[in-house]
Amino acid sequence: KARPELVMQYSKDGDGRFRPTTYAELLEHVATFAAGLLELGLKRGERIGLIADNRREWLISDLAVIGLGAADVPRGCDATDQELAYILSWSECAMAIVENDRQLAKLIAGKREMPLLTTVVSFDPPSEGAVAEAKAAGVAVTDFEAVYARGRARRSARPGEYEAEAAKGEASD
Repeated sequence: KARPELVMQYSKDGDGRFRPTTYAELLEHVATFAAGLLELGLKRGERIGLIADNRREWLISDLAVIGLGAADVPRGCDATDQELAYILSWSECAMAIVENDRQLAKLIAGKREMPLLTTVVSFDPPSEGAVAEAKAAGVAVTDFEAVYARGRARRSARPGEYEAEAAKGEASD
């Protein structure tokens, strides 16, 4: 709050150049993605899988989920499909965020053990084949940018919603 203009993170763009993100920009990215998650139906207290390695979108997703009073269930890309099926089933995840098609395939492979899983968001745009396989398994797939766009529209229609939701958080959460 005291220095929102400070750079808090550098991340590579598509050309491999490092781009700065300030604290103020991060807050807006988090609030916008969180609004998109609300559009997808995420509710306070739910758990959401976060299957990805460290990257810009991971931080945004993590903070958005926590800000909404939900809990992320994180695993890296080295997790096996059996491990993911066990962890996401045990934690009753209806939604997951994955890095790419490879991680999505792991969830689809274990879908039988994760009956509650119905929605997956992919950081990288999913291939048509991956979307078709997911649909056949009863899982809707969208990408990070589409959720972000839905969040932008929701924030425009409901200004302050994310901030009010985040303010409900308690230390015991």
